[in-house]
Amino acid sequence: MAINRVIGATVFMTRSYLKEPLAFVSDLIIPLIMFMIVHLGTGRGVESLIGILIVIAWSSGSFALARKLGSYKAWRLMDMFIASPLKPIEFAIAAALAHLIIIVLPATIVTVIMILISSINPASLILLIASIIVAWITGITFGLYVYSKLADPFKISSTANLLNLLLIILPPVIYPISILPPSIQLISILLPTVSLKLVALHLVGISTGIGIPIFIPTIIVIVYATFFTISAIKQRIFVE
Repeated sequence: MAINRVIGATVFMTRSYLKEPLAFVSDLIIPLIMFMIVHLGTGRGVESLIGILIVIAWSSGSFALARKLGSYKAWRLMDMFIASPLKPIEFAIAAALAHLIIIVLPATIVTVIMILISSINPASLILLIASIIVAWITGITFGLYVYSKLADPFKISSTANLLNLLLIILPPVIYPISILPPSIQLISILLPTVSLKLVALHLVGISTGIGIPIFIPTIIVIVYATFFTISAIKQRIFVE
């Protein structure tokens, strides 16, 4: 694997994303509306903002990556890159890195709002960044898993939208998990996105409002990431 080819492809993809600045605004509208509702209704706006950061990182690593790989495969652009000669694994890494770079701006906006409305310790921002990277990496493993399971690249976008609803909008990621009944709380923790948010809250020292030990969501995140990675490798998506 050549680092210079990965860097070149990353820069190319990043520049193409930056040509659509309104995409950043549209991606934040619904999450920020949910944040305002949560903040005014429950007073747990910081938890909501941390959930938004997890959503941004997870979506960038999972749904966006899966759609990118599927669309390039469908329109033969991936073949163009490979012929340049960019290998499939280099293409996947470049696409993942490009998505990581473009979330810096929306993540910064959310973080600034968090600092303005709370007394969060600035030192906790380092742990918050670590949480974002963990969510991004876990999302990547999920995105590769989704991509490896769908033979038809044209179905990836619709599938990603459905999974987005099931893993981000409906579960307690942007809204507090504490408002749900205890039985639903236990079920929701089984979702990787919810567990990632709970881990992030613990790292920055914010109470989740529930009595579930932090090692449980941590183990769940590790299990999901391991499973998705092994499944993707078995599908040989890096060499096809």
